[in-house]
Amino acid sequence: MKLLLLTFLYFVDAVSSECGENATETLALVYKPVQQGSKRVLGIACQGTIVPGKHQNHTDTVLVSSYCIMEDPPEGYVVSVGSPDPHGDLQSSAKQFRAQRILNFPFEKHPVGILKTPQPIIYSDTVQPMCIASVPLPDEHACIMGVVTKGGLMTLRHVQMLYESDCEPLAEGLSSYLCAKVKEIDAEVGETLGLDPSMDIYPFSAPLDFDINGVKAGSMENPLFCLTNEHPTWSVYGFALNAYNVTDPESPILFSDVSSDLTAIKEHSDISYQQWVQRMLSKQG
Repeated sequence: MKLLLLTFLYFVDAVSSECGENATETLALVYKPVQQGSKRVLGIACQGTIVPGKHQNHTDTVLVSSYCIMEDPPEGYVVSVGSPDPHGDLQSSAKQFRAQRILNFPFEKHPVGILKTPQPIIYSDTVQPMCIASVPLPDEHACIMGVVTKGGLMTLRHVQMLYESDCEPLAEGLSSYLCAKVKEIDAEVGETLGLDPSMDIYPFSAPLDFDINGVKAGSMENPLFCLTNEHPTWSVYGFALNAYNVTDPESPILFSDVSSDLTAIKEHSDISYQQWVQRMLSKQG
């Protein structure tokens, strides 16, 4: 268990442009335009993760839950990367990119949404890609999930995977899904990750202190990352979809299954934004 813990901590803190060697630097906040009175402003929609394409030093692809980008605003979405605290002390290091959505229907068969950015997201010490799970989660694993606190801070929580039957009533026709619950913060893990145990970092907290239309408890759809014996760096395995009780940290959480949507993901992550636009225009013609 100690070896697994040390491995867990090492891969959270490591820095490299290879996919999955760092978890925190792959996190992204996704914003959508919302109406507040007479103003059109950006509100946090969900949390996503940067994934690689064909290039070594940059990408233009961010994976999210399909349910996060159900709306199709003309101005698209905004993706913020490069800072775990884009609304606080580390706001200056955050980089924002306009993004357009790619969805495959029906959601039950394609639970993973894709955002493409016209401008490349360049890898750096604070921006790293996450590997994409290509097979179902094996028995031997260690898993974490992204979290957005009420102050807008992005961090990670260790989770315990459960049997699928623990989430079956929540699955709503999904042919493949994962189930987990949040673990208590171990003092040593918390200290290593720089987490304050008093912080409210249950994954279904509303992201900011002020109310934004469309942003409610349980709507953050955070990514699930896992480390396995077969694949020694982190991979994204799913996105939180629902929980029995979003106010209960012990509640089982339903996750979509990334590996079940792999064909659609690879089809769009391996082409550039411009190639995707040309493909869409040719279909319209």
